This record gives sequence, C-alpha cells and structure tokens, in this order.
Amino acid sequence: MKKSELQYFTWKEIKEIYSENPVILIPLGSMEEHGPHSITGDYIAAYEIAKRISEKSNAFTLPVIPFGHSEYFRGFSGTISLSLKTMHLLCKDILMSLLEHGVNKIVFINGHSGNSPIIDNVAREVKREHGVMIGKIDLWRSLSQSFKDELYGKGVNPMGHGGEPITSVMKYLCPEHIKMNLLEEKDQKSSWQAMQVGGLSQVKIDDITTSIYFDMEDLSEQGVLGDPYIGNSEIGEKIINKLVQYGVKFVEQMINTNTVINKMKGE
Repeated sequence: MKKSELQYFTWKEIKEIYSENPVILIPLGSMEEHGPHSITGDYIAAYEIAKRISEKSNAFTLPVIPFGHSEYFRGFSGTISLSLKTMHLLCKDILMSLLEHGVNKIVFINGHSGNSPIIDNVAREVKREHGVMIGKIDLWRSLSQSFKDELYGKGVNPMGHGGEPITSVMKYLCPEHIKMNLLEEKDQKSSWQAMQVGGLSQVKIDDITTSIYFDMEDLSEQGVLGDPYIGNSEIGEKIINKLVQYGVKFVEQMINTNTVINKMKGE
C-alpha cells in the first residue's frame, strides 16, 4: 500500500514529493457533540477518507485538523469550538506554508459544515492574493439524492446532526465506541413559535424559508436532529467508499488542471 501520510516522511523526502506537483489534502472536521450515542470526534472520518483517497491516487495528506467552528454546539460537554478568526488564520497559515514550498494543488477534505464558509473565504483570499485556486470536498453535502435514496429508500430523509450519515459512518469506523443505549425518546422540536424548523438556522413560514439562528439545545436536549436508528455499519461502509471514489476522481481532475492563474507574489 502506498505510503501517503506526510507526517511519516523526512523533510528531504517531502521536498522530492512536492517537486512532482501532487495534490495535497488537508483533512479537517470537528470535536463536538453528535448525540449521546455517537463520538465527538467526527474529524476521524475526514482523516480516514483523506488517507484512503491519497493511497489510491497521486495525492498525499497532511495530519488532520481536529477542531472546527462549532459555536452552536458549545452547550454540550466535549465540544471544542474555534472562533471564526482562529479557524480562518489556521487554514490560511497552513495554505501559506504549502505555497511557500511550491505546492499549488490543494484540496480541503471537510467533515464539518461549520467549517465550510470559512474555507470558502480563505480559498478566495488566497486566490486573490496569490493566484492559486484551492479545492474543497464537503463530505456529507456531496452525497447525491439518488445515492441517499439507494441507501435509505426513496423519500426517506434520516439526515440531520446526530442522525445520518454520521451515525452509520461511525458504526463502520468505530463500532466499539457507539452507545445506542444512551439515546432517549426523540426530543427534537419540529416547530418554534408556530414556525416550522428546518435545521439550526432555518425556519419556514408557509412556503417561505428564512433564517433564525438556533443553538442545538434550543431544538434538542440530546443534541440530535434526524434519525439515528435507521443506519448501520454496512451503510457507513458504502458512504465511505463512495466519498473515497469521489475524492479520487477529484484528485485526478486537479492533477490535470492548472490551478495557478497568476504569478505568485514575489516571483
């Protein structure tokens, strides 16, 4: 199996790797509540997917960033939330370290939705300042509706924080740590003051969707939105395999793409 985790190489070996212009993956996720039954470290999934992508393609992976921006889960023990500014600077500093050593094909493997707008902002900043285009895969958002219909049945929607896909994924990756017996009866709210709840930042009034910004405890004392009972380890394995397949194809496209659109500053 191809050795692909950069922390296990010497600096001279990494210099040689970078000279061949590979794709460098930056996996990141969060440490936050996922209901009483599932583990806090969803970054484990992002790193596992990044490793598998890099083993099957012309990519190498950095160590995972384990913390993310998880402001709306701070009411639950175990959650570690970085501020927007800290997360932005962390991602920017990692990118700049790569660019300084000639790397210009970079993809974030993101396992936490709260990180996504921060990565978007950093990527656009780097593009504007240094002329390098950065890639990103938002893991759970990238699952197509047809694939979800195949997994759960047409018209079934078990998705939601603490529900799917993370419960199935962790049942596959870390089955010994899942505690389904700690779940209580479903307690999530479907409405808030006569408005239909659509998630942590969405409500519906008639057929119009608008925003109100909830913390998780406003909607669920257990920290669960979605159905944590419908999944299993077999579904989790299929999800991981599909995301690795997506990732390998994306790396292949990045390899054949000119991500440098202007000269780097200082050249």
